[in-house]
Amino acid sequence: MNYLKILLKEPLVHFLLIGAGLFLIYSFSDGPANDNAKRIVVSSGQVEQMVSRFTQTWMRSPLDEEFDGLIENYVRDEIFYREAVAMSLDRNDQTIKQRLRMKLEFLLEDLSSVSEISDQELTEFLARHPEKFMVEPRVSFRQVYLDPQKHHDPEAEAQSLLLSLQNGTDPLQAGDATMLAYEHIRASQSNIVRSFGESFAEQVSRLDPGDWTGPFASQFGVHLVKVTQREEARLPELAEIRDQVEREYLVLRRQEMKDDTYQRLRAGYQVVIEAPEPADGAPGVAATKQPVGGGG
Repeated sequence: MNYLKILLKEPLVHFLLIGAGLFLIYSFSDGPANDNAKRIVVSSGQVEQMVSRFTQTWMRSPLDEEFDGLIENYVRDEIFYREAVAMSLDRNDQTIKQRLRMKLEFLLEDLSSVSEISDQELTEFLARHPEKFMVEPRVSFRQVYLDPQKHHDPEAEAQSLLLSLQNGTDPLQAGDATMLAYEHIRASQSNIVRSFGESFAEQVSRLDPGDWTGPFASQFGVHLVKVTQREEARLPELAEIRDQVEREYLVLRRQEMKDDTYQRLRAGYQVVIEAPEPADGAPGVAATKQPVGGGG
């Protein structure tokens, strides 16, 4: 069982599974290249999907006429698709190429989720990418506000008020009325920036818990601040953020799967780039070149 798990994690195994899957899809398809190119089979599974989509959209089952319309629309799509492919209308169409690339990449993403993810893998991923999961430093503080529109010299008055607060004046009775909260509990640096501005947040981030201090300018005016608690930035344990780490790990694994599969497929192709003819007087460019990584 452990050997099977190890195998399922190997990119080469994923690549072989994809190839086998695409071969089976091609073998059993009703495409124009098959002997049954003029035979369209609407399977029971496809009928169920059509009815299910209709029901989810309209919150009811389709009427007989609507059901017939669903079937006929599917048949119309299939006929036009086959005729378009037979006429090679799918060739050299960038939109179609991009859609098919997306479908193959979706298949690769599904395959990347086949094997279970162990705690060891997530722990190692967390250790390699701590910047993705660091918890911001947090600070709890109180603030008293002075409105610069109401004071001739708000800085000087703030200094006077600071002495009063340090000597025991009730802070709730001091300063000017404001929509800003008096007390902020475990506020992150980003939240302080949003509420008060970057300069104020930077100054508060350097304060240690203690007495009232200031004044500090914000986008609103002048503040006196008392920090009551600080929490330094930290990297949480895996148990605290396992779901988040697993999501990030899957994103990376899916991208690595797509990149690895592309490189393996790319090695089987010879890519020739035909350069345009140089303009008169321009440096010459080789007519063709073989990029590094191309196959023979």
